[in-house]
Amino acid sequence: MTIRNLAVIGECMIELSQQGTQLTRGFGGDTLNTAVYLARQMPEQALQVHYVTALGTDNFSGEMLQAWRQEKIETGLIQQLENKLPGLYVIETDAAGERTFYYWRNDAAARYWLAGAQAEVLCARLAQFDYLYLSGISLAILAPADRTKLLALLRRCRANGGQVIFDNNYRPRLW
Repeated sequence: MTIRNLAVIGECMIELSQQGTQLTRGFGGDTLNTAVYLARQMPEQALQVHYVTALGTDNFSGEMLQAWRQEKIETGLIQQLENKLPGLYVIETDAAGERTFYYWRNDAAARYWLAGAQAEVLCARLAQFDYLYLSGISLAILAPADRTKLLALLRRCRANGGQVIFDNNYRPRLW
């Protein structure tokens, strides 16, 4: 059986969720959730799930990497950037159960995964993958020049016979 490679491109953030007067810390993000569930459902012999993002060198970033490895998600394509941190969001739930989200992500590490000197090497490697998965958020968090690089990568992957899977998860505030 041929092992297929899937790269899930996106951002994982530190999540603080309100439970009464307490806050519970976790990690979350649209693309991360996809990576976790695909890794859980697909036998490793059929599909290898890679997560592509940038993190910091802080303890929270280290905990994220450890958790993803335990989920059998490949982390070798993740960059760790000095002086950058993961983004943060807080979920507030009102009495009716309606959730409100507050974000701190303007300088999150994930915004810079295509900005460094290694971007071309990383893109060349990703262009050979069987599948690239991303969301509207994956695009929205990038600077325009990096978004252009990502779109070029998607074209290269398709030209090489790969498939692009796009989740149109849209957040107007990010644009």
